[in-house]
Amino acid sequence: MTDSSNDQANRKPSGIRTGHGEDQLFLMLEWLTFTPTAEEIARGLVTSYLAHHGVMKARFSLESEDGTLMHIGQHGYATYPIGKVESAEAWRSRDREHATRDCILDENFVGFDPTMKVVLAGLRERGVPKGWIVLVFEDAVTNEEEVLREVTMFARLLSFYLIPRYKEFFDRPQHRQASKNVSRGDFTARQIQIVKGMVEGKTNHELATDLGYSVSTIRHETMRIFQILGVSDRREAARTALELTII
Repeated sequence: MTDSSNDQANRKPSGIRTGHGEDQLFLMLEWLTFTPTAEEIARGLVTSYLAHHGVMKARFSLESEDGTLMHIGQHGYATYPIGKVESAEAWRSRDREHATRDCILDENFVGFDPTMKVVLAGLRERGVPKGWIVLVFEDAVTNEEEVLREVTMFARLLSFYLIPRYKEFFDRPQHRQASKNVSRGDFTARQIQIVKGMVEGKTNHELATDLGYSVSTIRHETMRIFQILGVSDRREAARTALELTII
């Protein structure tokens, strides 16, 4: 982080209470006007904005339509340099450092793993995850509700800031496949079941009950289906799936 960016990350305007979620959000909003990099933001989260919760590592990444992950900033890690690309199989593995596969996400795409030491938060555009924030805590979190609230606020703010700055990543030809090129073979058996449910007008909760999966799993798969089809909502997904004879 540059000296000026570091000063802004740690500066506390008069009347602002240190460690309070909304106050920290106000500080970051002001800091973003100085256009920090993703690397600087990751450092800021660890050293200032979420330090009161014991965060010791943070990283940002973007997810392409084919599930590939590209890292754009980190602090505290030695294994996720800027520009590193991971396949979908690699980053979703339980074997990687601070794996996020078992994180249980809420309706805001934010949630803890079973150890309560890792938080995964989605960077979203039009409701669809386009990237992820991973936060690692020194000790298991006990104030879960407070941490989730603060992380959710930061994830929403940073979605507006980071995603537009990396439009070239999402606009590359290999990430802009027309839906007409999508076939049934691009989906897993579970995703096909979910698409059928979408066509029938079923909600995530109804699909979870019918198919025997958690609502979080249905939500994850739904977002992946949206990405494959190049759509942004369930109605459009159902229509496109029928047009392409995927079901």
